[in-house]
Amino acid sequence: MNKISAKYIFNIFSGSTPESGQALYWDGDHNWFTPDDLGKIDNKIYIEESNRKITDEGVENANLKFGKVNSIIITKRAPIGNLAITTLPSSCNQGCFILEQKSSDINVKYYYYYFLIQKRKLNNLGRGSTFLELNADEMKGYKAPFPSLSQQNKIVDYLDQEVAKIDALIEKKTELIAILEEKKKAVINHAVTKGLDTNVPMKDSEIEWLGEIPEHWELVKLKYISNLKSGDFLAAENIKEEGEFKVFGGNGQRGYFDDYNHTGDLILIGRQGALCGNINIANGKFWATEHAIVCNPIAPFDYYWLGKQLELMNLNQYSLAAAQPGLSVEVIKNLFIVFPPINEQRSISTYLRELDKKNSVAVQKIRGSIELLKEKLTAIISAAVNGELSSELS
Repeated sequence: MNKISAKYIFNIFSGSTPESGQALYWDGDHNWFTPDDLGKIDNKIYIEESNRKITDEGVENANLKFGKVNSIIITKRAPIGNLAITTLPSSCNQGCFILEQKSSDINVKYYYYYFLIQKRKLNNLGRGSTFLELNADEMKGYKAPFPSLSQQNKIVDYLDQEVAKIDALIEKKTELIAILEEKKKAVINHAVTKGLDTNVPMKDSEIEWLGEIPEHWELVKLKYISNLKSGDFLAAENIKEEGEFKVFGGNGQRGYFDDYNHTGDLILIGRQGALCGNINIANGKFWATEHAIVCNPIAPFDYYWLGKQLELMNLNQYSLAAAQPGLSVEVIKNLFIVFPPINEQRSISTYLRELDKKNSVAVQKIRGSIELLKEKLTAIISAAVNGELSSELS
């Protein structure tokens, strides 16, 4: 199939940004798309509303040009190649191109499908030391097929059907993953709060989230089994991509450092930020930063079992309202936990590790099948837009 430069099919232009400090330019009625908008549409073909909108004054200040309805918006950086079709006249910032059809003898959706599978090639054309960016000349000169309008329409009809079929399969498999995760969470909840023996006598814990617990289990404050203390400051520039000792912050591993401040199998609780209260496990020698609360045992317990219980407790709910949410060590260490005998803790831990392993294998298989479906879809789109399915489209 013959190809021509995109500039002969589309008017191609980029945008700019009105002055951010001027309230007069913002919260208007005009669509103004950014790469962030296109990164959040989850592979939807059409995009309706931009996250931020600008006023008439903002349009004038930034000297913006609007693409007509049914134009393609495609990112030229951060990353290159995310795209969608507009449903309203729209402008964009300097991180996108608008591809506005030059004539009525093209089906824009055909070119949406074509550019959808060009992301890798477009990224290879990107230039820049700080981040890759596709310049206007590369976009305008990019070669694209130009079949007849009737052939474009046939290809689009065919792809719409095939995409719908595969998207439906992917959706079902994604839902299955969610069901498996919900079932796992329910099993963990029951094992941690009720134990593995369904025949033991129960008692009321008088704690709402726990409900009834085995009669012989105790309720203790966290501070009586573990000493909770924040880690130590470590400057970001000292954290390396490789090294001898792992560095853990509030959201898990951050990198490596040439020294350590803790050793053992220890639970870490995220202390700051929107994700504060999350639970991570660190093993061996490692460095914990001040953004993590380290649980050092002062009584025997199974760390894996306790980590699962702390996850169930949703510690994020105890964060203090502030510009930067955070947890108070004093609040966390005074929370009650259910405390079975150590042998039961270990049995529960073994059971849950096996559950995690089986669930991970099942989820991995489903995700693998989703990736195969996505690869199949890419192959179908490529064959169709490049004129390799003449028998199916005749």
